[in-house]
Amino acid sequence: MINYQGDIIELNALPVQDVKRATMYGDAVFETIRMRDNKLLFVEDHYFRLMASMRILRMPIPMEFTPEFFVDEANRLAEEVAVTDGRLRLQVVRKSEGKYTPDDNNECVWWMELEELSSQDYTWTSKGLKVDLFKDHYIQPGLLSTLKSSNSLPYVLAGIFAKENGFDAMLLVNDKKMLVEANAANVFVLKDNILKTAPLEDGPLRGVFRKNLIGWAKEIGLEIKEESINPFELQKADEIWLTNTITGVQWVEKYRKCT
Repeated sequence: MINYQGDIIELNALPVQDVKRATMYGDAVFETIRMRDNKLLFVEDHYFRLMASMRILRMPIPMEFTPEFFVDEANRLAEEVAVTDGRLRLQVVRKSEGKYTPDDNNECVWWMELEELSSQDYTWTSKGLKVDLFKDHYIQPGLLSTLKSSNSLPYVLAGIFAKENGFDAMLLVNDKKMLVEANAANVFVLKDNILKTAPLEDGPLRGVFRKNLIGWAKEIGLEIKEESINPFELQKADEIWLTNTITGVQWVEKYRKCT
């Protein structure tokens, strides 16, 4: 079941005509939000990122789009599917006809899906991740690279490469060969008391958990640097973390020959 424009319907009943631009042109944005005990985490951060993304993509923002509106609609869906702890995906798609250029009707539609998670809380696992660099394709830095849009081919291909080669995740670089992020997470590199992450100018997603982790790290006395990271620095790092709002912080156990 999904929540489509306020109606609880079966996923296979999603109106194809309304959402085809997402599949034809990637003309859509989305947010992935963790629900814990029927509460959406970091909801205001997700909301403001979504609003900024819609403005950048010149999507009209309906008057009813408020944090409270999305919380209420998420709770309706959670009650219907009997899920209290899960991964909520909120998708916004331009509905217009036309080819690359939308016609005069620039209307957008939205829907939510809620997938149950096995754990209520973030957990620190005893086994870390095995990662490596993905060099088949590069991230092109710019304002669009910071958005959570349906144009996700570099991340899809990196995920496929990881699966085919026995890695848990791949680390992506930009056209200047600087570390950007992982295929489904922001990346933090810890060396001594300095915690580094790629600046938005280098192309990473404007991650919600990334933003909050930077604040938490400052509170516990770490020095935060948002600056370009040469992949060679990873081999000298004390720790490497991959972060997103669903899994929290995951630690890297092996990068190339380094453990």
